[in-house]
Formats: sequence, structure tokens, C-alpha cells
Amino acid sequence: MKVLKFLNERLEEVFLVILMIAATLLVAAQVVTRFILKVPLPWSEEIARYMFLWLTWVGASYATKERKHVRIDIIYEKLPVKGKKICTAISTVIWIVFLAVMVYLSVRLTASVASGGQIAVGSGIPMWIPYASIPVGMGLMLFRLLQNAVHDLKHKEEGGEENAA
Repeated sequence: MKVLKFLNERLEEVFLVILMIAATLLVAAQVVTRFILKVPLPWSEEIARYMFLWLTWVGASYATKERKHVRIDIIYEKLPVKGKKICTAISTVIWIVFLAVMVYLSVRLTASVASGGQIAVGSGIPMWIPYASIPVGMGLMLFRLLQNAVHDLKHKEEGGEENAA
């Protein structure tokens, strides 16, 4: 149970910190080998680019979990409380549908790349690994959005103020 609680609370953060440290070390190693040792690592730039993809998609999930995505709320702020609740519900449903479709399509894309057997030129890693960042990130975003929606519904039922999405 403690493992599940830890994963629920810290999965994205731990993954992002480890990946950011690894990417920083990799880029630093590339700088040292290229400019000091004059022997560039042919695979490091490619791997760093793929790490950046994973950082982006898992970071989007973290932003969803923390409710930190960019919102344009100039009209939203002028609405009455009931209007805000309706607007939040509509936008949440639209976002859930969008993410569900994107997870489905990105899984198909990743499976297609995996079945093609593409290999990255510089590093030799299978290309499905960088492509997998999309369905993983979108799936985590969908999961975190659903978690937030359930939390908001429970919080509303308890009679407290609704936590804005």
C-alpha cells in the first residue's frame, strides 16, 4: 500500500528529477568530450533529445496533477459561481475526451513504429521508446485529470468549496 501511495503522490516528480539529472550529465559529458577531448559522442545528442521528449510529456502530466496548466480565464473570472462550475465541468469533459482519443491514437502510432522495427541512427535504440513518451504522458495526464475530477466531486459533496480545475 505504501508503494502505491508513493507512486500516486510522487511518480512524476521522481521520474522528472532522475531524467533531468541524467540529461544534464549526458549533455555535460558531450560538451567535455567534444570541446576538451575533441572526441564527440555520436549518440549523446540523440539520447538527450529523446530524454527531452519524455520530460515534456511526463511534465505535462505533473502540471495536470498540480493544476498548473495555462488557462485563459479573463471571461471565466467574470462568471458567477454557477457559471464557473458549468464552465469547469464542460472544459473537463472536453479535456477527458481529447486525452482519451490522443491516448488511443498515440498507442496505435507507437505500436506501428514498434512493428516496423525502426532503430535510431546515432544510438541504436528502438524508435518506439521515444514515441512511447506520448501515450505514457497522455495516459498519465488523463489519469491525473480523472483523479482531480473525482476529488472535486467528493469535495463538492462534502459541502466545501470546489477546488478549481
